Amino acid sequence: MSNEIPRWGRVSADPHEFLVQMRDGKIVRSGQGLSVFKWPSDSIALVPTSIRKLSFRADQVTLEKTGVDVTGLAVYRVAEPLLAFRMLDGNVGGLTDILREMFIGATRRIVAGLTLEECITHRKERVAAALIEEITPLLAGQGRDDDATDMGWGVVLDTIEIQDVRVLSNEVFARLQAPYREKLALDALRAKDEVTREAERLEMEKRRTAEQSRRALMAEEEARLVAQRKREAEARAHADELLRQEHEAALEREQRAVMAARTRADVELETRRKTAEVAAETVRMERAAHVDLTEARLRELLMTRTLPEVAIALKGAVERVHVTTTDANVARLFEVGSEVVAGLLQAKRA
Repeated sequence: MSNEIPRWGRVSADPHEFLVQMRDGKIVRSGQGLSVFKWPSDSIALVPTSIRKLSFRADQVTLEKTGVDVTGLAVYRVAEPLLAFRMLDGNVGGLTDILREMFIGATRRIVAGLTLEECITHRKERVAAALIEEITPLLAGQGRDDDATDMGWGVVLDTIEIQDVRVLSNEVFARLQAPYREKLALDALRAKDEVTREAERLEMEKRRTAEQSRRALMAEEEARLVAQRKREAEARAHADELLRQEHEAALEREQRAVMAARTRADVELETRRKTAEVAAETVRMERAAHVDLTEARLRELLMTRTLPEVAIALKGAVERVHVTTTDANVARLFEVGSEVVAGLLQAKRA
């Protein structure tokens, strides 16, 4: 409640305050955020109706005789100002202190009947709910069985939250944490082992993939080399075939040239032989026709007609002619003819 109320004059309540004006022990006016004129004989009460909070802390031993420190928070408000202003002594802080002591005592009483596990893990259900069930009837004026007023304090308890339950013994707390820490360590070891196995698997998979890639590249390179060698072999075979064909064609051309030369030589030889035969036959016929020719005439014919024709016929066919005879005259005749033919040939070459 506010302590700044003047002895007389205008008094106004804030929006979060409930004003009660009393005169001669009776309520004259009341209302939320009301403004009235106060006479010196009047009494004014300003009751704050805004939400308020208080913190409390209690230490107690559990059923296992383990000390714990419980810290909580309570939220309350004045719901019935016409009831609350009669109980308040002008200072709302007094109500807060009373409620704090009530919460501390009730918390110790509740924790004493619980186990440590229940205090820690079920603080909302076992501690906070029990506090609300115990304090709410008191605030509603139903704290005693023989209380027939049913007036209450005009205060509503909205909620109680247990913020922390701390084990006072460090050794007990460490032992409580040990299973969890060991479980965490075991989970960490398992996770590390899984990570190691997964890393090894990934490494093996990486190596397998690299090996497969290397083998694929080797196979591709081998196929390329095989194809290249095949192409080179085909190119060499084609070149060898072309060379062989060219060689065979050259041999065939040479053979044809040799055969043609041989044929021409045979034809020329045959022609010259026939020419010589014709010339010899001509000489024989002339001899037969001139049986009475003298030796001088025969020599003249031989030198002027027969031997030149023979020389022309035998030109290039033979280089030297050997004559064997027993007739000295014939031999002499051929010697002279040979000299003449040689001279003719030399003159022809010049």
